[in-house]
Amino acid sequence: MTLGTLATVVGSGATNYLLFVMDNGIFEITGHQSVAGSGQIDYAAMAQAAGFQRVFFFEDARSYAESVEDILTQPGPTFVHLLVEPGSEGPISRNDREKGRYLRTSLADWSRTFKAALETKDQDQT
Repeated sequence: MTLGTLATVVGSGATNYLLFVMDNGIFEITGHQSVAGSGQIDYAAMAQAAGFQRVFFFEDARSYAESVEDILTQPGPTFVHLLVEPGSEGPISRNDREKGRYLRTSLADWSRTFKAALETKDQDQT
């Protein structure tokens, strides 16, 4: 994501756009390097300055869980900044063939999970 992404989203006029930033403060997949400015950058303020209609910041799962219905049901664009704990997997080592297979599987799994969540949301509204 770049700052231009925020402006592009707002400029599009989309009201059904949700942007989630899962902030663990590190580049986890490449070896746990710290993100430059980690803990000092206010991503939510940047989204608000770019013109996002709805901006949320969460430091704990409970407050997020209490707000998730509002986040998912109200028109946006919506920006959600979640502070999360870094994982403990460590750097991932895969050969080129494994990388492609892993990416395809991950995207397919994520797509199914996301679709199921949206279908559940639609059923709850009817």
